[in-house]
Amino acid sequence: MLPMVKESVITKFERDGYAVAEGLFSAEEAADWRRYFMEMVERGGDGWAEGGVDPEHPDPLRRYPRLLQPHRGDPIAFGYMTDPRISEHLTALAGGEPLAVQTMVYFKAPGSRGQNLHQDNTYLKAKPGTCLAAWTALEDIDEENGCMVVVPGSQNLEIMCQVEREGLDLQQWTNWETPLGPGQQAVPVHMKAGDCLFFNGSLIHGSGMNRTEDRFRVTLIGHYISAEATQVAKYYFPVYRMDGTRVEDGIEMDPVHGGPCGVYVERDGRTVIEMTGLAEEATSAH
Repeated sequence: MLPMVKESVITKFERDGYAVAEGLFSAEEAADWRRYFMEMVERGGDGWAEGGVDPEHPDPLRRYPRLLQPHRGDPIAFGYMTDPRISEHLTALAGGEPLAVQTMVYFKAPGSRGQNLHQDNTYLKAKPGTCLAAWTALEDIDEENGCMVVVPGSQNLEIMCQVEREGLDLQQWTNWETPLGPGQQAVPVHMKAGDCLFFNGSLIHGSGMNRTEDRFRVTLIGHYISAEATQVAKYYFPVYRMDGTRVEDGIEMDPVHGGPCGVYVERDGRTVIEMTGLAEEATSAH
């Protein structure tokens, strides 16, 4: 076992599909990253802001849109994505050194909507195996400013078909979300600045609204594919090793448009999953 990775983190990840590495990054590092990326989005996003930055828009998600794939041109984002501490944890948690495919920065300004329940591998389409996330808090996070919620144990599910829900549009990004099965429940994950949440690509997760008037919820995120993966969706190329070198061959673009997804059905008085659905094609990050 790698010396930096606590046995309790590995045990929880294996059991629940997620685990928090408390204090993986220092409070000073978190503050520096927060300042750096806040300055980036406030000057227009440097080309990474989804949909561009509109500082006068009434929707806080338009004033502070997420940054997508900044590692493709920004050395700070690239350094986070390939940080040895993340590499050590993911290697211990997933049984092999991962490959890096995405960075994102979420700002979630006061009043921002939350993120619908979903599974990351719906979008990344890594196979065989799955994708992995390293989700770092750049400030303290709780229910009030829109912490992550996760469904323990859902990492063992197939990729489930998303369903349309009524009444989500005021609090969530869209009306589509991944449904929960019998006995499943989303639980909040409280984090301190510098904590890193690792989770499996099949884990159902999302987040709530930022209901505060003066607190942001800034997070820095890396997405990875497991060592055995040979395919990933086109959006996530180029693929990098954790030493920062680019993978030139061995990983193919996923050719499937959409692909199968699971639906809950009743069989002999039991709720079971059947892979009879067809997911819509995912062409970009969630």
